[in-house]
Amino acid sequence: MDRIAAKFVHGAAEITREIEVDSAVDPPETYSIWVANGLDPAPGQWAAGDPWEAVYVREANPAGEPAWIYRFRALVDPEE
Repeated sequence: MDRIAAKFVHGAAEITREIEVDSAVDPPETYSIWVANGLDPAPGQWAAGDPWEAVYVREANPAGEPAWIYRFRALVDPEE
């Protein structure tokens, strides 16, 4: 396993984080992050339901560093 820096982009929001991949030369085409499915009625409390999967698709970074960008593609409902 290799660790690489990757930029995650969702609209205008961007964050660079280190992720673990099988190959730094050829990381996976998609990357998923599990996110909570919403807020509970109590302020600031996460709902207890199944998390949703946020799917990001890889593309080369034209700026060069980090080498890879993962752009948000879709949320996957665990019940579908």
